[in-house]
Amino acid sequence: MQTEDLQPGQAWTGPVHHEDGAVFEFSKDGPELRLFFAGVPPDAVREVQTADCHLGLLRAGDVAVVPWKIGEHMAGDAHFHVFLYPPESRPTDPLLNGDARLPLRIVLVDRDNRKLLAVRRVLLSQWLSQELAEAVAYQLGNHIGREGYDAQVAIYQNQYPDVQDAIKAAPIFERVEG
Repeated sequence: MQTEDLQPGQAWTGPVHHEDGAVFEFSKDGPELRLFFAGVPPDAVREVQTADCHLGLLRAGDVAVVPWKIGEHMAGDAHFHVFLYPPESRPTDPLLNGDARLPLRIVLVDRDNRKLLAVRRVLLSQWLSQELAEAVAYQLGNHIGREGYDAQVAIYQNQYPDVQDAIKAAPIFERVEG
């Protein structure tokens, strides 16, 4: 879902995660971290809008995992494989240029009422941008089906049952700008 024009308070028209958690998508529109939580208190919304944000990358087979932490109270991980996206939404070479720093959209949605609570744009370091681009380029060349993806995610989740374990294991986990 393109979030360029979305503002807090608007209805979220995209799919809603069925439980509290995060979805990371690296589409042709660039990377986006979507946070879906029920009953988000105002302090948590402010934290998503303004607090220090850390993001990383951990590879688990063909799956890329993005551990994240915003402020002192919100942390999680989100996994993805771009080959599972429809072909028309997959990223292309210009977006995967390793010399560019990628902007990342962070979207916070209240799962209960499908209301957009926060939209934030941050800038990834050149190193993290390059590593994400390399992971995506690898995925584009290594087709995977839903069954294989789910099996690799299960292996990852067994190896890193706690997000803090994934953060510690990630070769990249850094503060982003913005």
